[in-house]
Amino acid sequence: MKNKAFKEILKYLRVVIFLAIIAILVEAFNYVLVQPGYARYIIHTADNSETGEDYDCVVVGASHGRASIDPHYFLEMGYASNPINMCIQGATVIDNYYMVREVCRNNDVKKIILELDYQYWDKNQSLDADFGDLIVYGQLPFSKVKLEYIANELMTKDFRTIYFRKYAFAKKWAILKKYVAIKKTDAYKNYQIEGVAGLDTEGPYQGLGFFYRTKVTNKKGKLNPSPWTYDDLNPKVQKYFEKIVSYCKDNDIELICVTTPIPPSSVAAGAANEANTYFKQICDENNVRYIDGNLIKNEILNVSDDDFSDWEGHMNGELAEQFSEILTEILKKDDCKDYFYKDYDECIEAIKIRSNS
Repeated sequence: MKNKAFKEILKYLRVVIFLAIIAILVEAFNYVLVQPGYARYIIHTADNSETGEDYDCVVVGASHGRASIDPHYFLEMGYASNPINMCIQGATVIDNYYMVREVCRNNDVKKIILELDYQYWDKNQSLDADFGDLIVYGQLPFSKVKLEYIANELMTKDFRTIYFRKYAFAKKWAILKKYVAIKKTDAYKNYQIEGVAGLDTEGPYQGLGFFYRTKVTNKKGKLNPSPWTYDDLNPKVQKYFEKIVSYCKDNDIELICVTTPIPPSSVAAGAANEANTYFKQICDENNVRYIDGNLIKNEILNVSDDDFSDWEGHMNGELAEQFSEILTEILKKDDCKDYFYKDYDECIEAIKIRSNS
């Protein structure tokens, strides 16, 4: 009888050992092959304030927000006492929801600034099917927030791409060696920006999550703005936007949505008009303040196509600092109508007049 019970225990023990070996091998492959990315650095930074004070104002979004919003101005102009920009290149609205949850888990956050880029609201991006790098999920520390991310977003996906992060693997031996070398450094082990790979084109890091992009003098190629229509709207993204709104309201956090400026030619030729009009509508419906950077008058913020590294809207550092100062002024005021064109028709007309002068 005892022998039978022992065999039964041994059977389950073998399963546990087998799974443990698999888990160790997966982590080993991920450690060696996955890029030491920026998400790891900024999430850890937000969870461990260098000042010893809670981050009270947090910017979340994707690459446009990272290149355009410098939190140093929030600090210098008295809008926040300890701000940080947590925008991550490629982060979706779904990622942003869990980023908000994560940063609020460790900080007494009073203000969330959510950068809105219509390209991340397009259902044609196939967010459900595209695993990408799972940028945010892969770097969240183990917590209730991460477990909810798994339960709500990952249980129906192919587990091999979730835990065995092959889409993020180095494709060349030279790159693999570079990743391993970085991970051996004290900078990587201590979560310092010097321990992050892949930042060569971002411009110098200024701290607080902001990169001052060096002005690009090369031609940006053919103007080909990303399309957007209401028919392309991803309802899942809208649902997660509303989850961010609800979470902020439930926790007495002020939520402000911001669209950062893109090149004037892209505004005139692209989908910003319809997309950002939709953003204003959904923000109004949820009683959330919305600031559309494209509608800031040119005499307030002088924007030209040369202020961007591409037609999509990644801002060079000089304009980013100017925009950050103007944005802080707007954030501090309740009524800023004089800063903005009344609509896109007036804005585009002003762009045409400037281009013909």
